[in-house]
Amino acid sequence: MGGVGANRRLQEMLRMMCEDRGARFSVPEQKYLGDNGAMIAYTGKLMLESGSSVPIESSHIIPSFRSDDVEVTWKQGVGHEVIPRVDEKPAWKRGAEAIIVFQDGRAEKKRIPKRYRQPVLDRRLIAERTRAEARLIAAARKAGVRTPILNDITADTIIMEQVPGHQLTSNLTKGALFKTGVMIGNLHTAGIIHGDLTTSNIIVRDADDECVLIDFGLSQVSSEIEQRGVDVHVLFQTLESTAPDHAHELKVEFIKGYTETLRGGADVITREHEIGLRGRYL
Repeated sequence: MGGVGANRRLQEMLRMMCEDRGARFSVPEQKYLGDNGAMIAYTGKLMLESGSSVPIESSHIIPSFRSDDVEVTWKQGVGHEVIPRVDEKPAWKRGAEAIIVFQDGRAEKKRIPKRYRQPVLDRRLIAERTRAEARLIAAARKAGVRTPILNDITADTIIMEQVPGHQLTSNLTKGALFKTGVMIGNLHTAGIIHGDLTTSNIIVRDADDECVLIDFGLSQVSSEIEQRGVDVHVLFQTLESTAPDHAHELKVEFIKGYTETLRGGADVITREHEIGLRGRYL
Protein backbone atom coordinates (compact mmCIF):
# COMPACT_ATOMS: atom_id res chain seq x y z
CA MET A 1 0.00 0.00 0.00
CA GLY A 2 2.97 2.34 0.50
CA GLY A 3 3.53 2.51 -3.24
CA VAL A 4 -0.06 3.63 -3.75
CA GLY A 5 0.67 6.74 -1.70
CA ALA A 6 3.36 7.72 -4.22
CA ASN A 7 0.77 8.06 -6.98
CA ARG A 8 0.72 11.78 -7.89
CA ARG A 9 -2.79 11.64 -9.35
CA LEU A 10 -4.11 10.02 -6.16
CA GLN A 11 -2.39 12.72 -4.10
CA GLU A 12 -4.04 15.40 -6.24
CA MET A 13 -7.48 13.81 -5.76
CA LEU A 14 -7.04 13.48 -2.00
CA ARG A 15 -5.84 17.09 -1.74
CA MET A 16 -9.02 18.28 -3.48
CA MET A 17 -11.20 16.13 -1.20
CA CYS A 18 -9.54 17.62 1.86
CA GLU A 19 -9.87 21.18 0.56
CA ASP A 20 -13.58 20.64 -0.05
CA ARG A 21 -13.97 19.53 3.58
CA GLY A 22 -11.76 22.11 5.23
CA ALA A 23 -9.12 19.54 6.18
CA ARG A 24 -5.34 19.66 5.89
CA PHE A 25 -3.60 17.23 3.54
CA SER A 26 0.01 16.16 3.91
CA VAL A 27 2.17 13.68 2.02
CA PRO A 28 5.27 12.01 3.48
CA GLU A 29 8.58 12.37 1.66
CA GLN A 30 8.82 10.19 -1.42
CA LYS A 31 11.48 7.99 0.18
CA TYR A 32 8.95 6.87 2.81
CA LEU A 33 6.26 5.87 0.31
CA GLY A 34 7.76 2.59 -0.85
CA ASP A 35 6.46 0.53 2.06
CA ASN A 36 4.16 1.72 4.83
CA GLY A 37 4.98 -1.00 7.36
CA ALA A 38 6.58 1.59 9.63
CA MET A 39 3.53 3.85 9.33
CA ILE A 40 1.23 1.00 10.31
CA ALA A 41 3.44 0.12 13.26
CA TYR A 42 3.56 3.73 14.45
CA THR A 43 -0.22 4.10 14.12
CA GLY A 44 -0.58 0.92 16.17
CA LYS A 45 1.69 2.42 18.82
CA LEU A 46 -0.48 5.57 19.00
CA MET A 47 -3.66 3.49 19.24
CA LEU A 48 -2.24 1.28 21.99
CA GLU A 49 -1.08 4.29 24.02
CA SER A 50 -4.58 5.81 23.76
CA GLY A 51 -6.20 2.59 25.02
CA SER A 52 -7.53 1.49 21.63
CA SER A 53 -6.99 -2.18 20.81
CA VAL A 54 -8.62 -4.95 18.78
CA PRO A 55 -9.01 -8.53 20.08
CA ILE A 56 -7.24 -11.12 17.93
CA GLU A 57 -10.55 -12.83 17.10
CA SER A 58 -11.84 -9.53 15.68
CA SER A 59 -8.70 -8.57 13.77
CA HIS A 60 -9.65 -10.11 10.44
CA ILE A 61 -9.52 -8.20 7.18
CA ILE A 62 -12.60 -6.16 6.22
CA PRO A 63 -12.36 -5.63 2.44
CA SER A 64 -15.10 -2.96 2.40
CA PHE A 65 -13.74 -0.99 5.39
CA ARG A 66 -13.81 2.74 4.69
CA SER A 67 -11.15 5.22 5.75
CA ASP A 68 -13.84 7.53 7.15
CA ASP A 69 -15.00 4.71 9.46
CA VAL A 70 -11.75 4.86 11.43
CA GLU A 71 -12.25 6.07 15.00
CA VAL A 72 -9.33 8.39 15.71
CA THR A 73 -9.03 8.09 19.48
CA TRP A 74 -5.41 9.14 19.81
CA LYS A 75 -5.80 12.83 18.87
CA GLN A 76 -7.11 15.49 21.20
CA GLY A 77 -10.03 17.60 20.02
CA VAL A 78 -11.20 15.11 17.39
CA GLY A 79 -14.91 14.44 17.67
CA HIS A 80 -17.38 12.39 15.70
CA GLU A 81 -20.05 13.81 13.44
CA VAL A 82 -23.39 13.60 15.20
CA ILE A 83 -26.02 12.29 12.82
CA PRO A 84 -29.35 13.66 14.03
CA ARG A 85 -32.55 11.72 14.38
CA VAL A 86 -34.26 11.65 11.03
CA ASP A 87 -37.38 13.30 12.43
CA GLU A 88 -35.59 16.45 13.60
CA LYS A 89 -36.19 19.58 11.46
CA PRO A 90 -34.10 20.86 9.87
CA ALA A 91 -31.19 18.40 9.88
CA TRP A 92 -28.55 17.18 7.49
CA LYS A 93 -25.77 14.70 7.07
CA ARG A 94 -22.96 14.28 4.61
CA GLY A 95 -21.75 11.02 3.13
CA ALA A 96 -18.97 10.21 0.70
CA GLU A 97 -21.22 10.73 -2.33
CA ALA A 98 -24.04 13.02 -1.25
CA ILE A 99 -25.44 15.58 1.16
CA ILE A 100 -28.87 14.81 2.60
CA VAL A 101 -31.06 17.60 3.96
CA PHE A 102 -34.13 16.78 6.07
CA GLN A 103 -36.77 19.48 6.14
CA ASP A 104 -40.57 19.84 6.00
CA GLY A 105 -41.14 16.11 5.94
CA ARG A 106 -38.81 15.55 3.00
CA ALA A 107 -35.30 14.20 2.54
CA GLU A 108 -33.35 15.70 -0.35
CA LYS A 109 -30.32 13.64 -1.34
CA LYS A 110 -28.00 15.65 -3.57
CA ARG A 111 -24.90 14.03 -5.07
CA ILE A 112 -21.71 16.04 -4.64
CA PRO A 113 -19.64 17.02 -7.70
CA LYS A 114 -16.11 15.61 -7.72
CA ARG A 115 -13.61 18.32 -8.69
CA TYR A 116 -10.94 15.74 -9.52
CA ARG A 117 -13.10 14.30 -12.33
CA GLN A 118 -13.50 15.77 -15.80
CA PRO A 119 -16.62 18.03 -15.48
CA VAL A 120 -18.65 16.54 -18.34
CA LEU A 121 -17.90 12.99 -17.18
CA ASP A 122 -18.68 13.97 -13.58
CA ARG A 123 -22.11 15.35 -14.51
CA ARG A 124 -22.87 12.25 -16.57
CA LEU A 125 -21.87 9.87 -13.78
CA ILE A 126 -23.90 11.80 -11.20
CA ALA A 127 -26.99 11.79 -13.43
CA GLU A 128 -26.69 8.07 -14.21
CA ARG A 129 -26.12 7.08 -10.58
CA THR A 130 -28.94 9.30 -9.36
CA ARG A 131 -31.39 7.73 -11.83
CA ALA A 132 -30.15 4.22 -11.05
CA GLU A 133 -30.61 4.75 -7.31
CA ALA A 134 -34.14 6.07 -7.79
CA ARG A 135 -35.05 3.11 -10.01
CA LEU A 136 -33.80 0.61 -7.45
CA ILE A 137 -35.66 2.33 -4.60
CA ALA A 138 -38.87 2.11 -6.66
CA ALA A 139 -38.19 -1.52 -7.63
CA ALA A 140 -37.54 -2.51 -4.03
CA ARG A 141 -40.75 -0.86 -2.88
CA LYS A 142 -42.69 -2.66 -5.61
CA ALA A 143 -41.20 -5.94 -4.31
CA GLY A 144 -42.63 -5.32 -0.84
CA VAL A 145 -39.61 -3.70 0.78
CA ARG A 146 -40.45 -0.62 2.83
CA THR A 147 -38.49 2.32 1.44
CA PRO A 148 -39.00 6.09 1.49
CA ILE A 149 -41.66 7.24 -0.99
CA LEU A 150 -40.11 9.09 -3.92
CA ASN A 151 -41.45 12.59 -4.60
CA ASP A 152 -39.21 13.90 -7.36
CA ILE A 153 -35.86 13.42 -9.08
CA THR A 154 -33.50 15.81 -10.89
CA ALA A 155 -30.14 15.29 -12.57
CA ASP A 156 -28.35 15.17 -9.21
CA THR A 157 -31.02 15.03 -6.49
CA ILE A 158 -33.59 12.55 -5.21
CA ILE A 159 -36.41 14.09 -3.19
CA MET A 160 -38.21 11.58 -1.03
CA GLU A 161 -40.26 11.04 2.08
CA GLN A 162 -38.58 11.69 5.41
CA VAL A 163 -39.19 8.62 7.57
CA PRO A 164 -39.77 9.56 11.24
CA GLY A 165 -37.92 7.06 13.36
CA HIS A 166 -34.51 6.00 14.57
CA GLN A 167 -31.68 3.92 13.19
CA LEU A 168 -31.77 0.18 13.79
CA THR A 169 -28.42 0.67 15.54
CA SER A 170 -30.28 2.00 18.58
CA ASN A 171 -33.02 -0.66 18.48
CA LEU A 172 -31.19 -3.98 18.18
CA THR A 173 -33.92 -6.33 19.35
CA LYS A 174 -34.73 -9.85 18.19
CA GLY A 175 -38.03 -8.68 16.74
CA ALA A 176 -36.36 -5.92 14.73
CA LEU A 177 -33.73 -8.31 13.35
CA PHE A 178 -36.38 -10.85 12.34
CA LYS A 179 -38.21 -8.10 10.43
CA THR A 180 -34.93 -7.05 8.87
CA GLY A 181 -34.36 -10.63 7.72
CA VAL A 182 -37.78 -10.71 6.05
CA MET A 183 -37.10 -7.32 4.42
CA ILE A 184 -33.73 -8.33 2.99
CA GLY A 185 -35.17 -11.66 1.90
CA ASN A 186 -37.72 -9.75 -0.16
CA LEU A 187 -35.00 -7.44 -1.49
CA HIS A 188 -32.83 -10.34 -2.65
CA THR A 189 -35.84 -12.17 -4.09
CA ALA A 190 -36.34 -9.10 -6.29
CA GLY A 191 -32.74 -9.42 -7.51
CA ILE A 192 -31.51 -6.30 -5.73
CA ILE A 193 -28.30 -6.05 -3.69
CA HIS A 194 -28.21 -3.16 -1.24
CA GLY A 195 -24.43 -2.79 -1.18
CA ASP A 196 -24.18 -1.00 2.17
CA LEU A 197 -26.35 -3.07 4.47
CA THR A 198 -25.56 -1.62 7.89
CA THR A 199 -27.83 -0.97 10.86
CA SER A 200 -27.46 2.76 10.16
CA ASN A 201 -29.24 2.32 6.82
CA ILE A 202 -32.34 0.76 8.35
CA ILE A 203 -34.83 3.07 10.04
CA VAL A 204 -37.26 1.72 12.63
CA ARG A 205 -40.40 3.75 12.05
CA ASP A 206 -41.88 5.46 15.12
CA ALA A 207 -45.48 4.87 14.09
CA ASP A 208 -45.42 1.06 13.94
CA ASP A 209 -41.85 -0.17 14.59
CA GLU A 210 -41.59 -1.37 11.00
CA CYS A 211 -38.18 -1.37 9.32
CA VAL A 212 -37.54 0.96 6.38
CA LEU A 213 -34.50 0.48 4.15
CA ILE A 214 -32.66 3.65 3.06
CA ASP A 215 -29.56 4.74 1.11
CA PHE A 216 -29.49 2.74 -2.12
CA GLY A 217 -26.45 4.65 -3.38
CA LEU A 218 -24.33 1.50 -3.76
CA SER A 219 -27.15 -0.83 -4.80
CA GLN A 220 -27.08 -3.00 -7.88
CA VAL A 221 -29.14 -5.61 -9.71
CA SER A 222 -27.83 -9.13 -9.11
CA SER A 223 -29.08 -12.58 -8.14
CA GLU A 224 -25.61 -14.01 -7.55
CA ILE A 225 -25.24 -15.91 -4.31
CA GLU A 226 -21.85 -14.27 -3.74
CA GLN A 227 -23.31 -10.76 -3.85
CA ARG A 228 -26.15 -11.76 -1.56
CA GLY A 229 -23.65 -13.29 0.84
CA VAL A 230 -21.57 -10.12 0.91
CA ASP A 231 -24.71 -8.08 1.64
CA VAL A 232 -25.53 -10.26 4.65
CA HIS A 233 -21.90 -10.37 5.75
CA VAL A 234 -21.74 -6.56 5.96
CA LEU A 235 -24.80 -6.56 8.21
CA PHE A 236 -23.37 -9.30 10.42
CA GLN A 237 -20.10 -7.39 10.79
CA THR A 238 -22.09 -4.36 11.92
CA LEU A 239 -23.90 -6.45 14.53
CA GLU A 240 -20.61 -7.82 15.82
CA SER A 241 -19.17 -4.35 16.25
CA THR A 242 -22.25 -2.64 17.73
CA ALA A 243 -23.65 -5.46 19.88
CA PRO A 244 -20.82 -7.97 20.46
CA ASP A 245 -22.54 -9.58 23.47
CA HIS A 246 -25.79 -10.26 21.59
CA ALA A 247 -24.60 -10.56 17.98
CA HIS A 248 -25.15 -14.32 17.77
CA GLU A 249 -28.77 -14.28 18.90
CA LEU A 250 -29.50 -11.27 16.67
CA LYS A 251 -28.01 -13.09 13.68
CA VAL A 252 -30.17 -16.13 14.46
CA GLU A 253 -33.32 -13.97 14.32
CA PHE A 254 -32.22 -12.35 11.06
CA ILE A 255 -31.52 -15.77 9.55
CA LYS A 256 -35.00 -17.00 10.56
CA GLY A 257 -36.71 -14.14 8.76
CA TYR A 258 -34.34 -14.27 5.79
CA THR A 259 -34.55 -18.02 5.11
CA GLU A 260 -38.33 -18.04 5.56
CA THR A 261 -38.61 -15.37 2.86
CA LEU A 262 -35.91 -16.14 0.29
CA ARG A 263 -35.87 -19.45 -1.55
CA GLY A 264 -32.30 -20.65 -1.27
CA GLY A 265 -31.68 -18.38 1.68
CA ALA A 266 -29.88 -21.14 3.59
CA ASP A 267 -27.31 -21.33 0.78
CA VAL A 268 -26.70 -17.60 1.09
CA ILE A 269 -26.10 -17.94 4.84
CA THR A 270 -23.61 -20.74 4.14
CA ARG A 271 -21.83 -18.49 1.63
CA GLU A 272 -21.78 -15.65 4.17
CA HIS A 273 -19.93 -17.93 6.58
CA GLU A 274 -17.41 -18.81 3.85
CA ILE A 275 -16.89 -15.11 3.11
CA GLY A 276 -16.17 -14.50 6.79
CA LEU A 277 -13.54 -17.25 6.81
CA ARG A 278 -11.94 -15.84 3.68
CA GLY A 279 -11.56 -12.42 5.27
CA ARG A 280 -10.15 -13.87 8.47
CA TYR A 281 -7.41 -15.87 6.80
CA LEU A 282 -6.43 -13.70 3.82
